[in-house]
Amino acid sequence: MRGRNTSAPRNDSAPTDQERVTRTDRTVRRPGRAPSRRAILGGLLVALAAMLTWTTIRSAGQRPGRDIVVATRTIAPGERIDASSVTVRTVVMDADLAAHDFSSPSQLVDGVALAPIAEGEAVARSAVLADPSGEKLRQFSFPVDRDRALNGDLRAGERVDVMATFGSGVESTTTVIARDALVLRVAEQRTGSLAASGKLIVTLGLASADQVLDAVHASQVADLTVVRSTLAARTESARNSTTGPSTRASVGARS
Repeated sequence: MRGRNTSAPRNDSAPTDQERVTRTDRTVRRPGRAPSRRAILGGLLVALAAMLTWTTIRSAGQRPGRDIVVATRTIAPGERIDASSVTVRTVVMDADLAAHDFSSPSQLVDGVALAPIAEGEAVARSAVLADPSGEKLRQFSFPVDRDRALNGDLRAGERVDVMATFGSGVESTTTVIARDALVLRVAEQRTGSLAASGKLIVTLGLASADQVLDAVHASQVADLTVVRSTLAARTESARNSTTGPSTRASVGARS
């Protein structure tokens, strides 16, 4: 009787120890791949963007220095300001605050203080009556109909001719009150209910006392017309007045 083979049946699918060693020896280990140029460039761009973002955030919290005018001595109300009364200092402040102060002494030299200004104090625009033109002009305001003032299309800094028409119809006379007058301010005239009245309040800088006298009189008894002369060519031979046909005929008959 043959003896039984009691060993476990061989599993052909499971590798033997010898096969494991052989397979391990045959395994080829590949070296790791170096990063490509594209990957390196991408990393640099990301780092640069992060640095720029950080720089922008940091600089946003900083406010640049601004020049403001401060008083070098105590200035009393009504006192005229000269060049030695003020100086410039550079300070850190918000733009909206800087807009209420002067940035150059030339803006207020020969201006008049409206409120007391202490030594070392920033000179506020509300504390000084200054001549923005620097021409030592007299200031005069008058109402004028919108349709006689370019429908309100006027801005500070422009130049205008002002004409006054006395009388009405064919017997009227129109006279030039001022030529190339400087517009200082333009505002809507309001009624008691705050509604627009159809008139403008125009503030001009006039060169002489005679012009002011003529303008004041004309604003009371004549119809005023404002003509833009900002872009006009200067002329020395322009007439200063004209009359209606009726008036010209009567003048001719008397002569």
